[in-house]
Amino acid sequence: MTTMNHRYPALQGELEDEYESEYEGELEEELEDEAFLGGLASIAGSLLGEEEYEDEAEGEYELEEEYEFEFEAEAEAESESELEAEFEDEAEEEAEGFVNPVRRVYRDAETMAHLAVRAERAQSESEAEAFIGALVPIAARLIPRAASVLARNAPALIRGATRIARRLRRSPQTRQLVRALPVVLQRTAQSLADQAANGRPIDATTVVRTLGTMTGRVLRSPAAPVRAVDVFDRRWHRRARWNARRRPPVRVVRNRPAYRRPVGRPVNRRVARRVRRR
Repeated sequence: MTTMNHRYPALQGELEDEYESEYEGELEEELEDEAFLGGLASIAGSLLGEEEYEDEAEGEYELEEEYEFEFEAEAEAESESELEAEFEDEAEEEAEGFVNPVRRVYRDAETMAHLAVRAERAQSESEAEAFIGALVPIAARLIPRAASVLARNAPALIRGATRIARRLRRSPQTRQLVRALPVVLQRTAQSLADQAANGRPIDATTVVRTLGTMTGRVLRSPAAPVRAVDVFDRRWHRRARWNARRRPPVRVVRNRPAYRRPVGRPVNRRVARRVRRR
């Protein structure tokens, strides 16, 4: 596994401190309720057959806690001024024709977070499904070694993710957990890449079962993933505002009226005759 990929195995590890205080209180109490968590974790199992694959997938994420701990230790809250400095550096690199791949990962994570928030707030199911479906190709960019596996099995992954989102959106208590789907898809992509690297054939059934397993794990402790996705959505909006300030003002050019040749005064024929006689 590449260092860059495993420095991002859990979006919830990045910048968690920034939203630590904001989500204390009602959300924490609700998500820590044992019965509530049990109901959420059963969603993936009932829809996607998690129990059939739980034991099989255990080996893929034996080091999951280690990597999560590593990212929590490295996580830091970034002020808006620090983000603007980062954006300035990116602008210089783009001008030189080079973009740091780690920063590209951050952009993909920000986009996934923003799409997940849009899916949660969508007024219709079709709109929400469009946002969820767009997460899969971005997850392939986020985890490049899983790109080929996700490309071959994208329909199954999109169908599974949209079914989970549809189920979560039905209840006001679980609707906000749609925001955790970027974390679910990222972990699913990493697990599928691990399985493919170990020589295991990856088909639609494997994809759906892996998605179910990772969904159950994320939903058992959803507070941190939801916080982290909100952080990256906030970064997305900051980047959008910063880019808007960089753009030159648009000059409105008004169309000038077509040139009209001036019409001379009518000639008085009597005056013209007198002039000629003189």
